[in-house]
Amino acid sequence: MATRKITLSEVNKKRVRLVGYLLASGVLGWVLAKLAGNPELVGVFAPAINFVLYSIDQEVKNEGYIKALK
Repeated sequence: MATRKITLSEVNKKRVRLVGYLLASGVLGWVLAKLAGNPELVGVFAPAINFVLYSIDQEVKNEGYIKALK
């Protein structure tokens, strides 16, 4: 069985990507909440945007629903 070593740079790339998702979803959630006129909606918009961004990333990597349905 072949083993694959995980390098520190791979771990850092994943963490930077995670921080990017969280920042993007927080900022976009804040903008949408401001446009809606209700700042409390950030708590609803930000997690939903984060999930959408993650789902898009999975589909681009060919690891999402399209791969599962094939």
